[in-house]
Amino acid sequence: MSVPIGVRGRAPLGLRARMVLTAALAISVALAAVLILTEPGLRRRAREQVKGTLLAEARLMARVVEDGLARGASPDELDPVVDASARDTSARVSIIALDGRVLADSVASGAALLAIENHKGRPEVQAALATGMGFAERRSATAGYDLLYSAVPVEHAGRRIGVARVALSLESIEEQVASLRRAELLALLLGLLIAVLLSALFSTSLGRSLREIMNAARQLAAGDLGARIRVRREDELGELARILNYSADELQGRLSEIARDRARMEAILSSMEDGVLAVDHRGVVTLANDALVRSLGLQDALGRHYLEVIRQREVGEAVEAVLRTGARQAEEVEIRRLRRVFALTAVRFPGEEKAPHGALVTFHDATERRRVDQVRRDFVANASHELRTPLTSIRGFVEALEDGAVNDPATSGRFLGKIRTHADRMGALVEDLLELSRLESGERPPQWARVMPSEVVEDVVASFSGLAERKQIALVRADQGAPPVVTDADRLRRILENLVENAVKYTPEGGRVEVRSRPGAAGAAILEVDDNGPGIAAEHLPRIFERFYRVDKARSRELGGTGLGLAIVRHLAEGMGTSVAIASEPGRGTRFTVTLPPGKHPVAG
Repeated sequence: MSVPIGVRGRAPLGLRARMVLTAALAISVALAAVLILTEPGLRRRAREQVKGTLLAEARLMARVVEDGLARGASPDELDPVVDASARDTSARVSIIALDGRVLADSVASGAALLAIENHKGRPEVQAALATGMGFAERRSATAGYDLLYSAVPVEHAGRRIGVARVALSLESIEEQVASLRRAELLALLLGLLIAVLLSALFSTSLGRSLREIMNAARQLAAGDLGARIRVRREDELGELARILNYSADELQGRLSEIARDRARMEAILSSMEDGVLAVDHRGVVTLANDALVRSLGLQDALGRHYLEVIRQREVGEAVEAVLRTGARQAEEVEIRRLRRVFALTAVRFPGEEKAPHGALVTFHDATERRRVDQVRRDFVANASHELRTPLTSIRGFVEALEDGAVNDPATSGRFLGKIRTHADRMGALVEDLLELSRLESGERPPQWARVMPSEVVEDVVASFSGLAERKQIALVRADQGAPPVVTDADRLRRILENLVENAVKYTPEGGRVEVRSRPGAAGAAILEVDDNGPGIAAEHLPRIFERFYRVDKARSRELGGTGLGLAIVRHLAEGMGTSVAIASEPGRGTRFTVTLPPGKHPVAG
């Protein structure tokens, strides 16, 4: 389980506190080391200082005794002088004769003084007489505590007459050492306090800079790429801040570039008419563009296995082949549930770092192309068939004429009439084919004009009234107030001519054909050609406007139809923005409805 940045359970000490604590600990350890290391030297220096003091005092006492003797004082008079000097120096003072007798002592007088043992064998006395000074440490039998002794010779009239000795209690020395230690410790503690205060001041500035860096880093980690650090320092932290700012700039630039590339890619994929499907090495869908979702009716494709999304054997075989070999796969697949055909192309798709490749599949809708190819093949076959029939008949009649029928006027005249009929039929077929070609190529654009639909209906009905009378069919028109529209009058006339001609041809004798013009919605006009002929079964209606499509082929050829009339009607209507619809039932007739929009095209003239 990941833990958010800045959250690690129990809150740790802050950086500033850690820095101050670290400095305090370091200085404390240093101070302890200083005390431990300086303790022997401190004690030694204290003893040396006391020794120097005692030596100076001993020499001073020797001078005092010498001066007293010079003034004629007797040895008995030395003890009060020694007692007074000891009170001033807080030390034990003794005057010892050359033979070891204690002549004066600050801790003993009178009988006690006389009772003091002989000091001739004391080490400090012997050292003073031998070298001019002497020192010793021992417990005093007279005083009853440990003393440090310093002794110097006493001279009078150019000769040594005794020894002056000054002693100081070792406890006093220890007190001096302790005093020096306390002074040193106080100085060290003061230094520690100053060091801690300085480290606190330094850590405040340092901590502020580090907090700014951490806050900016935290914002960057959270996705706020606009976060930057204000650089206030020229040291390593300042350099770190500059590096983080530069890294953020670079990262923001690269992410922006990636976002732009992603937006471009998404725009390209969204604008593609071909479907695109990408899967990883496990077959899980990682990309499916809008065209694929629309064309295949997919839902929630991302994150699912492609077999759950597209249940088509050929698609699975192509994807597995690419995942297995990496080789390009191409084939046409018919998805029966959609009744559509797709040209499939599958190639390898780079996977994530150190992951096997996936597969990228494009789906090009080839349904219309296949339909057009089929229509083209049907067109060629139908056109060939339509031309072969009259050509075969013409060839047969010509051969019959060549075989002698030309000499029989009645027979030759009948054959020539048949030849003319088939030639006219071929001419009509070629003319219709040329008309279709011109319409499909856009060679003749519409000529826009304001047209009254009722006038066009009246003209067309008049032109077919003779044919209707010969077939004894009632051809009538009904004007119900159709509004004027902007359209191509010639194309509209040809549309109505084809529809009315078909209605008259296929309606049996005694039937009725009605052509109506009426208003539609939003200013449109509606023209209807309604007959009570045999009607058309529902299965034929979707293909009724295809070229050469006939409901009753034998009757259509018998009536002279080319099978292209309704195809021409559809192309004429599409070229001028008009729609043509059919409604029919067997035995109840057929109705063609032409809807003319009001039109916004510029009117010539």
